[in-house]
Amino acid sequence: MFSLKPCLHNKKSLLALCCVAALYCSTTVAETAENRAQTSAPTSFDNPIIKYDSKDPTNEVGELIYTADPAALVVGDTLYLYSTHDEAVPDGKDYRMYDYRLWTSKDLVSWQNKGAVFRYSDFDWARGDQKTGNAYAHHVIQHKDASGKTKYYFYVAVEGGQTGGQFGFSIGVAVSDKPEGPFKDPRGMPMILLEDTAKYKDHTWRNIDPAVFVDDDGKAYLYWGNQQLWWVELEADLVHLKGESYTVDAQGRMQNRDTSKVKIHAVDTLPNFEEGPHLSKHNGIYYLVYAAGFPESLAYATSSSASGPWKYQGIIMEPLPNTTTIHPALFDFNGQTYLAYHSADLPGGGNYRRSVSLDRVYFNKDGTIKPIVRTSKKQ
Repeated sequence: MFSLKPCLHNKKSLLALCCVAALYCSTTVAETAENRAQTSAPTSFDNPIIKYDSKDPTNEVGELIYTADPAALVVGDTLYLYSTHDEAVPDGKDYRMYDYRLWTSKDLVSWQNKGAVFRYSDFDWARGDQKTGNAYAHHVIQHKDASGKTKYYFYVAVEGGQTGGQFGFSIGVAVSDKPEGPFKDPRGMPMILLEDTAKYKDHTWRNIDPAVFVDDDGKAYLYWGNQQLWWVELEADLVHLKGESYTVDAQGRMQNRDTSKVKIHAVDTLPNFEEGPHLSKHNGIYYLVYAAGFPESLAYATSSSASGPWKYQGIIMEPLPNTTTIHPALFDFNGQTYLAYHSADLPGGGNYRRSVSLDRVYFNKDGTIKPIVRTSKKQ
């Protein structure tokens, strides 16, 4: 505490002392706020955080729901967590995925179930059937369009839309005025087709797991791939590849697509890259987290640029029980960093019946990521 009595006779001393007192108080308030934020940020979770297809998917017991491939979007004080939806039967041997679900939270502890916000069949060009479904991993971002209006961009991997009707996965985009949709296809055709990556790989599921990152300078990048990482710069509208030319029909759908001036970059420096790239920036460092090897572990690399080059930093999560896949989303919320991923920890879980989980991310002083400590209510 400060006493002003000795300084009452000296105005300069009084002024100086008041300034010190004000600085002390403001610093104390700032430190208290920081400590409160640290204290209120959860360090463990009732994983999997998505359990039931109920209003409160963590705590309100209902029918089990299996979810995967989380995508995290922070809007104001709310986290919008999008997931795919595994509907395989208990002894299923293939993915059966038709829609994308949305879950929201303001504290990462209490969640709300917003239901299905998009389906693979919302793309006129997508294909699926009752056996498998084809709503694969996705990514959602918020960005202002040329008029300054905030839009939400939903990037997905679905089967269909290939030249000549051949089988294979494509990457498409849909846009909405609200984070919960409805989302509409602005192109009328995929962004990425088999022909765009044919010179690198030949398996038909190579174009999956899209992730988009908009840098501080406004440049936007699309990352994707299975057994190969690719990236391409996007136009400012976030729905066309940089350099892509085309015409449109009477309904506004793209025709005569020409990618001869599009530069697709292949990255070959990431050890055991399998799929699931996710790019984010924390304290000035770019982090590329991805699924490595098979069964998949979680690895990452860092860079001083969104375009690399990338420095491999190692494994932060080993393969998980009962599932060969893992899919990361690294994000900041309320001053802390978190990792969303999928496990197979619900009763009846497995390779095709997965569950979204969440855990804290901690950094070393040099910016490297400490191994992720998985948590659950039992702990």
